[in-house]
Order: sequence, then C-alpha cells, then structure tokens
Amino acid sequence: MVVRWLGVAGLEFAFGDHTLLIDPFLSRPPLRNVFMGSVYPDIQLIKEKIKKADHILITHAHYDHLLDVPAIAIQTGALVYGSANVCRLLQVHQVPLAQSHMLHAFDEIKLPYAYVRVIPARHPFILGFNSGKLIDNLKPPLHLRDYRMDECFSYLIEFKHLKLLVWSSISTEHAQPADVLFLRSVASQDWYEKIIGLVQPRLVIPTHWDDLFHPLSQPIRPFFAPPTLSNPFIQLINLDDFKKRVNKADPTCKTLIPHVLQPYDLVAEI
Repeated sequence: MVVRWLGVAGLEFAFGDHTLLIDPFLSRPPLRNVFMGSVYPDIQLIKEKIKKADHILITHAHYDHLLDVPAIAIQTGALVYGSANVCRLLQVHQVPLAQSHMLHAFDEIKLPYAYVRVIPARHPFILGFNSGKLIDNLKPPLHLRDYRMDECFSYLIEFKHLKLLVWSSISTEHAQPADVLFLRSVASQDWYEKIIGLVQPRLVIPTHWDDLFHPLSQPIRPFFAPPTLSNPFIQLINLDDFKKRVNKADPTCKTLIPHVLQPYDLVAEI
C-alpha cells in the first residue's frame, strides 16, 4: 500500500489497482489571487500529477482542500464524498450529480478495497476563511469567501489489517486507534501526548505544514506557525520540533517527514 503526500493536506493512497485521494490540492494559487481575486485550478498541472482516482474524500470545503477536486473528478470519473457545501460546490463546477455523495459525521463508507469511518472534526478559526451557508447563484471563477465550510471531518480508513487515521481536527475527541496517523504539525506537547495516547500509532506523518501559496515547481518550504506569546512572535513551522514532540509523547513511534509527490510503502515504513 503506497501513499504520496500531494502538498498541504493532500494525500493519495494506492490500494493495489485502486486509488483514493484526500483533499488533493496542487494548484496553489498565489497569495494575491487568493485574497484579492479569483482562484483557478491549474488543469495542466493536475493532468500531469494525478493519473487516476477512484474515490476522493474531502475533509471540508475551504479552497485549499477543494479547489482542484472538480477538475480531478471530471478528469478521472472519481466519486467524491464530502459535506453538503462540498457537494454543492462540485455542482457549481459542473461535476455530474452522480459523482458526489453527501456525508455526515459518523457515516460509514464501504469501498471495494477499504472501509472508511467519518469522524466529526473541529477546524481552527482562520481570518478570511469563512464558514456557514454558501452564497446563492455561485458561478466560477470563485473567490476565497465562496469556499465556506459547514461540516469538517477526519477519516479512519481500514485496509486489510492496516488502519490509517487522517486527523483534521484541533480536538482529540473521537480519536481512535490506528497504525498510521496523519496530522497537522502545529500543536502543544500536551495535545500531541493526548492524540498519540488515544491513537497509539506506529507511524506519524505531518501534513498541512508547507507554504500553500508557493508553487509545486519550486522547493517546498514551511509555512508560518500560529502566533504565540513567545519571542519571536511569528515563527515558521519547525519539523524537527514536531519530531521531538512525537518522540517525547511515545519514543516507540516513528515519524516520517514526506517529500512532496514521492511514493512511500507504508508497510515498509512501519
């Protein structure tokens, strides 16, 4: 079973001949477009980097999780699973209705190759990223304010004897045991100890730590960490610190810092 980190929160899992994507986001429009204009998917880049997909899971409807999904779904014919806002935004972008499936917390999805449990998640407040009801009569190209979050999900994926937990929540509530844990790389030591104690993973992989405005054609670089009261006030996400926090929480747990778009055999890494 092979995984590729696609950058930001994007993941690609290859289960033999089947491919499952989660929050694939490759286009990474620049900051000026995101906050002062419209956002567009990079169709050529998507065709180059995503060759196939059977199913796509979306954690929530913000643009850095959903922008590229309509183009990928139309290109591959993949079935897309997400909240009500996700499904409506797919339809705004002309994804056939039969390809979208609405999810709610605690739903269960039986795929031909894996079993998925939908876990409610709590998203942090981020200035400029809206939540709530979508605007009426949306038409592409959309703006940042148009990608509004309603529900947010984490996913527990079971494949044969392997459990993968893709955690998109700032809460540890409803965390379940898994062999591999994917999670954001910014949290307190206490939070890491709680989540790792509940999940008891053998391997932890960070996601959503890179600069989402920086194109994939250039080397990946860390993004800013949330402001703190410490000095300096603004810092970049520190992956060495992430590894130390995980190790302190559980010295037996391995950490993998993935290179973007590089395939990893998860069984071998565990």
